[in-house]
Amino acid sequence: RRMKARAPPPPNQPSAASKIHSEHKSPAETAVISDQNLVSMKENMIKRSVDFTVILPSGVEQKSTAQGSKAVMDLLVDLCSQYRLNPSQHSVELKSAGTQQPLSYKPNTLIGALDVQTVLLKEKVPEEKTKRPLPRVPEKSVRLVVNYLKTQKAVVRVSPDVPLHNIIPAICEKCEVSQEHIVLLRDGITGEELELTKSLEELGIKELYAWDRKREPSRKASVSNDVIEKEKTRLLGLFKADRRSSK
Repeated sequence: RRMKARAPPPPNQPSAASKIHSEHKSPAETAVISDQNLVSMKENMIKRSVDFTVILPSGVEQKSTAQGSKAVMDLLVDLCSQYRLNPSQHSVELKSAGTQQPLSYKPNTLIGALDVQTVLLKEKVPEEKTKRPLPRVPEKSVRLVVNYLKTQKAVVRVSPDVPLHNIIPAICEKCEVSQEHIVLLRDGITGEELELTKSLEELGIKELYAWDRKREPSRKASVSNDVIEKEKTRLLGLFKADRRSSK
């Protein structure tokens, strides 16, 4: 009696031999296939056009498109040229489509390899150069003669261009007079008070009288003996000159 022939395997199912062959592929063969797939994916991304939103330094938003094969730095140059900006004074910040987080990249990274949705053009903040301090200009000063307490004199070096109320502390310290009780007079004879808002330069003086209202009863008491002697000498000189001329 004859036996029936064995039925052939289904056409869509691989043979047992091919199954065994595929299950026993070497790691090297698997790696080659994986690398080929990765290269193919990258090529597809690079060849495609990338649409994104450009945000200019002014805040204005513009729609733009670039080839995926363009490097990030080339994109910066193109965008700056398009919007009339200086590439050396600007930088780009790339944000992803999903998280809107800044993407890390290198200057030669291709746009197609990044998931870019937003490109921010930012103006670089110039680094402040360390400036050398300007040479200090010596402050202009003059010797001010201060008469006080009838016969006392003091010399104070002060600025001739500042108001008198600015130099009162120096005068008080030198003459040991309280600022609350001091009055500045032009001279000890007329007792004319000086305007504290004016400077020595404006008043045209290099000598004044400091009257201490607490320690001296009146302004006349602030007249120094030196001033009186000068006045006597001046009057005596005029008298002698008149006598000579009368002869």
